[in-house]
Amino acid sequence: MLRAIARDPAMLVYLDGLTNRVGEPNENFARELLELFTLGEGRGYSESDIQEAARAFTGWTVSRRATFTFDHRAHDGGVKSFLGRRGRFDGDDIIDILLAQHRLAVHVTERLWRTFVSERPDPAEVRRLAAVFRDSGYKLRPLLKGLLMSAAFRDPANRGTMIKSPVDFTIGTLRLLHLEHIEPMKIARLNHALGQDLFDPPNVKGWPGGTAWITTATLPLRQQVLHRLTRGAEMWRARMADGGADKLERVPPEVLTRLVLAVPPAEPPAAGMRGRALLGHLLLDPAYQLK
Repeated sequence: MLRAIARDPAMLVYLDGLTNRVGEPNENFARELLELFTLGEGRGYSESDIQEAARAFTGWTVSRRATFTFDHRAHDGGVKSFLGRRGRFDGDDIIDILLAQHRLAVHVTERLWRTFVSERPDPAEVRRLAAVFRDSGYKLRPLLKGLLMSAAFRDPANRGTMIKSPVDFTIGTLRLLHLEHIEPMKIARLNHALGQDLFDPPNVKGWPGGTAWITTATLPLRQQVLHRLTRGAEMWRARMADGGADKLERVPPEVLTRLVLAVPPAEPPAAGMRGRALLGHLLLDPAYQLK
């Protein structure tokens, strides 16, 4: 994956690989490679390492047909010093040296932990999972399996600690309500308005996530969407298909609450509320914004 990223024409254009030439190295890709993709910002490398890595990637560019190409005339073939090693390194050598760093597995594991578990990774668990990742030859499947089957993933203390992204919010709600006939472009425009324009992140790091998803503009919009869904006949027609409405009425309120919300509702429902009325109440509760 690292090699594919380094050779991706869009990445080379975005991070100025076209101007990374011998004698005039451009550090943009090398910096992001270390900060974002492998080691983490300020973790185990120096500015000199970034500069030397940039020299190694000189000549990696894009052809007129928008494919990766290596221009040997633009490559710096001199000796470089990178993370304590010296040699006439090229880009692939830099990637090999990075893959030998234990910090790389820890960084990737921490990023996935913050995506799937909580904002505060458990250091001991991260070390254990990072070892699984390294021992597998950097295969993502064993790491994700270990993460999603860990006690921390199902720990009640980690439920409701993260804010749903716009995609979590929109697609999750449509699936929860079994709404399958919504025009995809409407969802794409809604996600854009909520701050997540798919395939067009604000920068190579991606969206900041977390509390950045909730602003004075996006929170009212989220609530507006939920109000429209809970009022609309379309939702209830979908729920009533195949006896859905009757089934919903038979679901015990405490079970429905656990299915819809990650944590107890901020505004407890009225006594005796159940079925459609309870579902609408839960969707509009502030706790529905959490996962």
